[in-house]
Amino acid sequence: MRVLILGLSSLVQRRVQPALLNVPGIEQIDVATKRSAATDTARAWMEGTVYQDYADALERSQAELVYVSLVNSDHLRWTEAALRQGRHVVVDKPSFPGLTATQRMVALAHEQGVCLAEATVFAYHPQIAWIKQQFQDSGDVPTRITATFSIPPMSSDNFRYRRELGGGALWDLGPYAVSLGRVFWDEEPVDVTGRILTREEPDGVDTSFAMLTAYAGGRSVVGTFGFDTIYRNRLDLIGKDLGIEVDRVFTTPPEVANELRATRREGTITLTAPAGDAFTAFFDSVRTSIGAGDWSRLTSDVLRDAATLDRLRRAAGLTAGME
Repeated sequence: MRVLILGLSSLVQRRVQPALLNVPGIEQIDVATKRSAATDTARAWMEGTVYQDYADALERSQAELVYVSLVNSDHLRWTEAALRQGRHVVVDKPSFPGLTATQRMVALAHEQGVCLAEATVFAYHPQIAWIKQQFQDSGDVPTRITATFSIPPMSSDNFRYRRELGGGALWDLGPYAVSLGRVFWDEEPVDVTGRILTREEPDGVDTSFAMLTAYAGGRSVVGTFGFDTIYRNRLDLIGKDLGIEVDRVFTTPPEVANELRATRREGTITLTAPAGDAFTAFFDSVRTSIGAGDWSRLTSDVLRDAATLDRLRRAAGLTAGME
């Protein structure tokens, strides 16, 4: 399989490109970037072509799969362009500006007979399946999930501070928040509550938010996310007889075997979860699904997360820009 990457983002350079090189069957990686200073970096990759125009890349590249990693506001335009050419598409999170746009892209992908997936990849890290197994082995299930994902303020010119570029903490970090119930319970919430906590002037873009999603059977996900604190990246899962705390859950480096704190009635112990590369596992799943001609689960995940994120944004009063 050949891959075309639209956008040479920091994420692409740090995580996506190394992951793709480890996926069996990836034969060539083409790159399109408008930053001339980045072309030498791109040319150091596999024997692919480096383009300096996205439309030209889509016209000339022979890639079957396109990965879109641009500023948030450009995801919809270039995903649609790739889909209309009959390419499979993986789009970085957050995918599209609202549920209506997501439904339109899913319908287009179905019409074209191609895969559409969103790269919210943390669930593909082996530690997630391992955590689920710990609860299963204990005859338990988590009923309370508490999440914190907050980073220090970024440079003032970062696109996440510009509303017209798809900025804002809820838009950018919301995919992590809304996917937790799907990942651990395979369900949608019965109620969604959200609140913007802080904003950045002069644009007034949201820089942190709190959320509560309630699920059937008294289960819940509670979380705080933002761009305005010391770094925290943590998940706490609590069941009747077992609790597990894990750090760096959303962005675990591939070489790290996380040490988790497991609490039972008799006390707390430290357990070591398996290491792994979530991006490699995700892209391998995409490749396998395309090879099998069945990517329904990937598409379903896109729609389900978009629906819950739509509810969360509306609950927090962020309806501007939603299609």
